Amino acid sequence: MKISLPKVVIVGRANVGKSTLFNRIIEKQKALVSSMAGTTRDRNIGVGEWRGMSFELTDTGGLDIDLSEETHQDIAKGVIKQALSAIDKADLILFLVDTNEGATPADKKLAKDLITKGYTHKIILVGNKAESARNKKYDTDIYKLGFGEPLLISASSGSGVGDLLEIVLEKIKHVEIPEPEEGALKPIRVALLGRPNVGKSSILNSILGEERVIVSDVAHTTRESHDTEFTYNGRDFVIIDTAGIRRKSKVDKEGLEKKSIGKSLDAIHNCDVAVLVTDVSQKIDMQDKKITQEILESGKSVIIVANKWDMIDDKDTDTINSHVDRYRLDFPYLWWAPLIFVSAKENLRTKKILELIQEVVASRSTTISDSQLDKFLKQRIKQHKPSRGKGLKNPYIYEIHQVAINPPRFEIYVNDPTTLHFSYIRFLQNNMREQFKIIGTPIQIELRKWSAAHKKEAEAIIRHISSKSKKKPTKYAK
Repeated sequence: MKISLPKVVIVGRANVGKSTLFNRIIEKQKALVSSMAGTTRDRNIGVGEWRGMSFELTDTGGLDIDLSEETHQDIAKGVIKQALSAIDKADLILFLVDTNEGATPADKKLAKDLITKGYTHKIILVGNKAESARNKKYDTDIYKLGFGEPLLISASSGSGVGDLLEIVLEKIKHVEIPEPEEGALKPIRVALLGRPNVGKSSILNSILGEERVIVSDVAHTTRESHDTEFTYNGRDFVIIDTAGIRRKSKVDKEGLEKKSIGKSLDAIHNCDVAVLVTDVSQKIDMQDKKITQEILESGKSVIIVANKWDMIDDKDTDTINSHVDRYRLDFPYLWWAPLIFVSAKENLRTKKILELIQEVVASRSTTISDSQLDKFLKQRIKQHKPSRGKGLKNPYIYEIHQVAINPPRFEIYVNDPTTLHFSYIRFLQNNMREQFKIIGTPIQIELRKWSAAHKKEAEAIIRHISSKSKKKPTKYAK
């Protein structure tokens, strides 16, 4: 089960350095940082550690957002709602102010709201951007906010952050941290990927049953990749909601969108299962296909989600079949990936995505014994003899071994790797999926030249993932 950590939240108006402090404490460049006000929108959650004690740290959006701009009004309201939700659940609040600007009207309003809600006892007032000794003479109005004298730091250089963490630990040490259960499974890490406005954040909210991330019709509402932890049917999940990935030609080369798309692609490498979210009412385009190529190259498992099923009119018994055919034609190389039609708006089948993810994760850990593989290879060769690749030699297959999981990886020993045609490898992969029920995950097959030394090496590897076959190796030839 997931460990419950003390919750520390960073709050303040825009551009006081909340995300810089967040990154400094968790020691990762997780939150986007820029001089543009309102860069952070959704809650960004990480784990901080100091002197052997861990705590959950949340970065929030600026609470001085202008609600008068109608175009982005729903985003602004969402930012405020997300920040207030984090504050309500916090064990400790770091109220960040800018020592150079002093206490602004926005700071004073936020301070008054926090005092009214009765949060004074769990607030540490932090004066950021105190890069040198001359900043010790800060605006005395900061002292009048009602939380005493601020602790001066520089989030950008790290000055004073150690002192801040000492106080944080002193304040949260009373919060009990349960020990992890022995043998507990690691959380399944899932990345929600796709083009802008296909409904990634809506799907996450539907799964959680709450507005955990901001949703709007404005493209690129989600700017950062956010990790959301939860438990479903006794299994822990971490879902990474990523920014929409557009074509490079449409992206500002130096702007926030480029940075956020980079983090979206990083999420692929940090997940177990990549969920490609598409809009079923729109055509699949080249960008969708490029995203799937990124997933396949990373060796990750994949599920295809066709969202906005509620937007398909006049549905009958053949409607879903026609759309299945369309998706399979668009992604012929992903015929093995589960495809599910959902509506995040109507909460239709979104929880089913989690069940599919668990099935796919089980497939990633598939272990096949030598005896099973030996039998499988005999049957396939009898069914379809190996096709010749380059050269004049006929392919000569000696044996096959599984050498890894996550994803399943196999080595086939042949007389010469160039003699076996690539189509035969695909034939073996496809048949392996069907016979051993491997869904949603790549199957990697590497050809190796047969030798006695390679035989010993393979035997040493497979002892770690499957029981050793007692049968003597058998040669198979065309």
